Amino acid sequence: MSDPEDVLADSLETLYDHAPVTQGSPGSTFSYQSKEGGSAITLTTPDTHAANWSLHATSIWTSSIYVADHLQDLRIEHCTERTRAEGRPLRILELGAGAGLPSILITRTYEDVLVTCTDYPDDALIRTLADNTKRNEVSDRCRVVPYAWGSDPFPLLGPDSSDSNIPGFDIVLAADTLWNSDTHRIFIETLKLTLRRSPDARIHLVAGFHTGRYVIQSFLRLMDCAGFSAEELTERRVGSSDERPWSVDRAEAEDERDRRRWVVWMVFKWRE
Repeated sequence: MSDPEDVLADSLETLYDHAPVTQGSPGSTFSYQSKEGGSAITLTTPDTHAANWSLHATSIWTSSIYVADHLQDLRIEHCTERTRAEGRPLRILELGAGAGLPSILITRTYEDVLVTCTDYPDDALIRTLADNTKRNEVSDRCRVVPYAWGSDPFPLLGPDSSDSNIPGFDIVLAADTLWNSDTHRIFIETLKLTLRRSPDARIHLVAGFHTGRYVIQSFLRLMDCAGFSAEELTERRVGSSDERPWSVDRAEAEDERDRRRWVVWMVFKWRE
């Protein structure tokens, strides 16, 4: 049965051209059907303790659905060709995973990948995230780890890592994690600690424009200072193939309705 809030959101979009930026409510069931077919992914929308409501982890964000709809843009198949030649699986990290939709779908879709799925160490949130991986039968290759940005990355990197030889992840992914500019520095520190030191390693970040263009622009400046190079900054219209280059200059001209209909897909690599 559909969640009443999802039904309301669909009705608002139909009647008033109102595009929701989230789906579901705490404890509700969310079902995702991949465009590529296969069985649906069923998720419980997480709840958190009251002290952590500011995480906004109690919904399925449009950006995570957008990532799920566009997995091919992560170029995982291309990346696994390289890692298979190296005799190892492709290692993927999702930060701020919430209900875990992208991580779960990636694990179900691709062989030769090991996914580490993380969010803030709130036990209710992490318990739901772990339950979602088990319900969708991916827990053997999709590891759930509680993690606070900026803290010691050893729990993420696994027991085979050491301080002198940290392999890192081939792909680091996050959807709608930039809305709070106060956390940008520790988020970027986490990216620096976890991304594999390789010219082939990539960060994929997707953010809705409810985040605010000036907030995103501030984040981009910090990424540049941190030693990352932007390989792609593309604005994409949700539910459409429309694309355009990122520009902060649209901030004053667009209204709330426009902001809800676009996301920006950002790809970063280590600066050479």
